[in-house]
Amino acid sequence: MDQPSILGINRTQDGTISIFDGGKHVVSIHKERLTKRKHHWGRLGDMKLYKEHIAAMNRPFDLVVECWSADNEIERKEEYHEELRTVLDLKPNARIVEISHHYSHLYSAYPPSGFETCAVMIIDSVGSPVEHIKYDYPGKEGKTGLFEVASYYYCHAGEITCIGKQLHDRDPENPQGLGNFYYKLTECLFKGEGNEGKVMGLAAYGNLDALDLPELDVQDGEVFIPKAWQELFKSTEYNFKDEIKTFQEKADLAAKAQDVFEKALIKIALWLSEKTGTKNIAYAGGCALNCVANTKVLEQGYDLFIPPAPHDGGTSVGCAIYGAVECFKIKNEYDWRFDYLGPDVKLEEITELVKNYPELSIEKPEDLIETCANHIYWGKILCVFQSNSEFGPRALGNRSIVADTRYAVNKFWINTFIKGREWFRPIAPFVLEEDVSEYFDFKGRTPFMLFTAFLNKKYIDKFPTIEHVDHSARIQTVIKDDNEFIYSLIKNFKEKTGVGIIANTSFNGKNETMVETLTDALNCFSKNAIHHLVVPPYIISKKTEVINPLQLSSYKV
Repeated sequence: MDQPSILGINRTQDGTISIFDGGKHVVSIHKERLTKRKHHWGRLGDMKLYKEHIAAMNRPFDLVVECWSADNEIERKEEYHEELRTVLDLKPNARIVEISHHYSHLYSAYPPSGFETCAVMIIDSVGSPVEHIKYDYPGKEGKTGLFEVASYYYCHAGEITCIGKQLHDRDPENPQGLGNFYYKLTECLFKGEGNEGKVMGLAAYGNLDALDLPELDVQDGEVFIPKAWQELFKSTEYNFKDEIKTFQEKADLAAKAQDVFEKALIKIALWLSEKTGTKNIAYAGGCALNCVANTKVLEQGYDLFIPPAPHDGGTSVGCAIYGAVECFKIKNEYDWRFDYLGPDVKLEEITELVKNYPELSIEKPEDLIETCANHIYWGKILCVFQSNSEFGPRALGNRSIVADTRYAVNKFWINTFIKGREWFRPIAPFVLEEDVSEYFDFKGRTPFMLFTAFLNKKYIDKFPTIEHVDHSARIQTVIKDDNEFIYSLIKNFKEKTGVGIIANTSFNGKNETMVETLTDALNCFSKNAIHHLVVPPYIISKKTEVINPLQLSSYKV
């Protein structure tokens, strides 16, 4: 019997779609990868855009599940539904189902977690208005004009119970909730969307004792922001681009705020574990991208599952899983432990496409892994493009820039000449999973770059490309089944150097989204200071050679 075809849609920030055949994943993609506009919100016209680029969108659908958030677009819901009916091939009895924002996060985290029993925490800056929440939760009756900022659940054998929510009226003069705290902090330091990672990177340079500011007030999972913090967030003096405050003063603020954020999150996890009687926790929402804080929770002894795309982008997966499990009563078997969910790419097309770039040459080496490992060993910067892009904000080896970790110049080169970003931004390492405890104070798997680890003492200052100022790194462990090319590349590099680590950052230029198509890859490679583009089994080079970073001897360690 054919499985029902399900379309999950995230209508809010970081717009995405996910297609499932029953409980089996087919494809997921971010809107920004197609429009090249970072964090692009879901809007009218999206279905035509997706249909033009994603072949699976041309199938007949049995069900569409969508989630909205706090913006006013939901008031145009009928226009969105008319678009679904006119642009897509909906079967005669197809349904369009809406679920609330935190519920979509929940279904992206609990069913794929593999836990039979667990607690779930969903924490972000804002979710759905209470009027759009259809399920029961404590204190639901009579509430209006409020929005969810945190939701907590107990899940057992597929049964879900909401055990608490924090709600907020969105008064900008009185922000509350852990997600709002970090949102306001980020706005204070870096204007614009998606800059929370900059704050995390900056925090490591700060002095925790420099600012006398209180901890956040945590009561039964609800987080309240003291007046001292609220007043500070109104200041314009900490804007990173301005020179009113020094770099150190800005770093001190980031450090203090990161510290109180971590302590509040640990208190929430403790409360939730005690209330539910389980140490299994699934965690999603924008706050779950704070990998430093995630690590502090992990260190408390919890079994913590965070999906690869815990932010709003991941909610389209949650919508599709909800459709399979709740609407079609399909037994959940989706295990989100593999994140190369993008559309198939015919890599062989690169041989024709490269002819449009007379400045480039292409070859098919007899031993591609050996060739690439040699290039990295010789100090070259490579970008890697493989089929099926990563879904979520992290480059995991299919849309990555890679380099040797042993030379500080590589971090300088990537941040300055390729990414065009702040000098203090750290670069992540790939590390062979079998070697992770050799290099880092960490055990187990972390394949999605959602945790940090400190370098073991004997390796401090040995890998400056990936070592942050506090000797930590946002690590990604790799086994052969995760990504065979990247695994083999690291293994070969280790045979040459004794080092089972290479640096990894997302394949994009300054202020760009990650590349999605082969043409994107060629365009980005050709205009940036990258030495080789790897599209297995091919390698593309520039006829005019780019300077080797190791020739900048003053940066060599």
